[in-house]
Amino acid sequence: MQNKDKVIVAAADCTGHGVAGAFMSMIGTSLINHLVNEKNITNPAVILDELNEGIINSLKQRQGDSNDGMDIGLCSIDFKENKLLFAGANRPLWLFRNEEIKVIKPDKFPIGGMQVDHKNKYTAHSIDLLPNDTIYIFSDGYSDQFGGEQGKKMMSKRFKQYLQVMQHLPMDKQKEQLEQLFNSWKGNHEQVDDVLVVGIRV
Repeated sequence: MQNKDKVIVAAADCTGHGVAGAFMSMIGTSLINHLVNEKNITNPAVILDELNEGIINSLKQRQGDSNDGMDIGLCSIDFKENKLLFAGANRPLWLFRNEEIKVIKPDKFPIGGMQVDHKNKYTAHSIDLLPNDTIYIFSDGYSDQFGGEQGKKMMSKRFKQYLQVMQHLPMDKQKEQLEQLFNSWKGNHEQVDDVLVVGIRV
């Protein structure tokens, strides 16, 4: 979504499944839209703080009605100033620049869920973007997939290597490659989780 000169991009993953997960997704989307479009908040750390409180209150989690949570990576990108702000709840940001990768670590607590009493605030990380920088935010579904010759999880290290070797490709071709590599890894195994990968090239 866009707010003036800033583009807000999120990759979120709800810990609940089925109806609970769908309900969490609807509430989360509605709250983020309200925060960005009506309250004009574009700092991702502030958005996550407000989102956390909103989820807890909406689902009455302090009363123990629900313990579902959400992991999310959230970016606010100003393409005019070439600046990016990132905040993450259990989800990192990967930045590829000149064939090197920089990992922006998230805060290690989710939105809502089991940690309703934590007092920590989310951290905003500022990055000055350069031409041809490529950033990725994603759920854990890709790296958690079982497969390969030994039926093990792909893991983040292999996922990172996949992205590393395709940095010369345009983004639409990267999407095709990621799908092919995922299906090849998965083979005859069942898909274990939803998969979301968001890639942006400056």
